[in-house]
Amino acid sequence: MKYRALLVLAAFLLLAVPAVRSQDLTVFVGGTLPSDIGRDLSKIRLENGPIWGFRASFGFAAYLGFEHTLAFSPDYLFPKDRPDVKEARGFIYNANLIVNLPAPRVVPYATFGLGFIHQYGSSDLPVGFEFAVNYGGGFKVPRLFGPFGLRIDGRGYTVPRVLSTKLNMFELSGGLLISF
Repeated sequence: MKYRALLVLAAFLLLAVPAVRSQDLTVFVGGTLPSDIGRDLSKIRLENGPIWGFRASFGFAAYLGFEHTLAFSPDYLFPKDRPDVKEARGFIYNANLIVNLPAPRVVPYATFGLGFIHQYGSSDLPVGFEFAVNYGGGFKVPRLFGPFGLRIDGRGYTVPRVLSTKLNMFELSGGLLISF
């Protein structure tokens, strides 16, 4: 057990040289497309909603890096079928592993991570604060104009347990990429 931990640490250190290869920050806007939640007669339909936020990526090996996302929505997973709900806001936080594929001008990538979503506002909201898994990808076009570029991202979210079912959600976004 002790040797396995040392071997994993040594492999990580070899991959992590040089320590930080690239850094970028993305300011993005987009939208979410959630699934219905609940069962049979008690299904709740959730509305699509806008989302905006920031993504920061830090490369630690040739094509590997970490990414953190913090996003907000003024109309997040609003339940259509509940007239007593007047306000449904929310935010998302993710910590992801990102794999940037080598390409000369456009950088395709894949990402996978863990985080949480939080819905707040009215008192009778169906989601609340929940653990979430996300996965997806997209492409970056870095340094179109000096340090500025573009990023297009699509990712799925799976929230394991909301009202005894699973919530699936798709997010599509685009934004301004700033490379450091």
